[in-house]
Amino acid sequence: MFFSIIIPIHNSEKYLRQCIDSILTQTCRDFEVILVNDGSKDDSPRICDQYCDEDTRFHVIHRKQGKGAASARNAGTNMASGEYIVYIDSDDYIEDAMLLADIKKQAEKGYDVICYKFRKYFEDTDEMTACTFSMPAPIEGETIGDYVNRLVKCDAFYCAPWTKAIRRKILVDGGVKFKEGLLSEDQEWYYHVLIGANSIIGIDKSYIIYRQHKSSTSISWTMKNLTDTIRIIMFWKKEIIRTNLPDGYKNALLNSIAKLYCNLLIGYTRYSNTDKKNEYNNLKKLAGLMDYHINPRVNTFYKVYKVGGFTALMMVLKIICKLR
Repeated sequence: MFFSIIIPIHNSEKYLRQCIDSILTQTCRDFEVILVNDGSKDDSPRICDQYCDEDTRFHVIHRKQGKGAASARNAGTNMASGEYIVYIDSDDYIEDAMLLADIKKQAEKGYDVICYKFRKYFEDTDEMTACTFSMPAPIEGETIGDYVNRLVKCDAFYCAPWTKAIRRKILVDGGVKFKEGLLSEDQEWYYHVLIGANSIIGIDKSYIIYRQHKSSTSISWTMKNLTDTIRIIMFWKKEIIRTNLPDGYKNALLNSIAKLYCNLLIGYTRYSNTDKKNEYNNLKKLAGLMDYHINPRVNTFYKVYKVGGFTALMMVLKIICKLR
């Protein structure tokens, strides 16, 4: 089995058939699908059973109590037997029948991580947006650090598990799991993946339709979002420096962390709860990450920070967020 496709499911009856049917259109047939019903109370369990009855490549894990997407993905990964793992969310779907075939071409070249693009579908307006970045083509002789730097520079570095295929051996040998209880588990998980990877490539083509519900069209930050992401960034900043990775790869990963940090600063300014003041000092302590400013946005933040300091940077961000 070449691919294990894992779908965490919770009350997804409205979208689940579209998601699964998009997998069945794939020209590459060498896959299994692991459906993880995470305590659904709607018709999702019956839909899962129906597909399993009709196709022996389908398997289902039924859980009476919902434990969250992180736990569901872990359960599916534990059951997987494919050489590569592909994650898909149950309300998203694949728009291109060549996804698995195109991934397989890159996998056969030996790449551990194969990234690809997506388009957003806004359900309330029935509008589709094009992908805003391009995946860089590989350059002969470049290192994994060189390539990650180019991903970061062109805003093509994404932590979301549904934007990539991962060699299962990396997850198994490294004991890589999604950390349950985090709101930013994708970020925490992906750096574990990258620490264990020897190669990465991007396919400059959109395959996934990422559904945006009305509640998700604007960024919703909570105190837990802030604290979880700050803790992840603090941990990985130290961990990356501590590793025995080549210096070039360390710098590339720190460049990517710097981008996450600047995104976090924007989220912080959008979050109005006064409790966020408790995290201000932690954000300020991490400002040195802006020294890794290969990404254009980070570079802009870095310039403001160098001229006016952290307080001035946060004031500028607050003004910009109010004007938008």
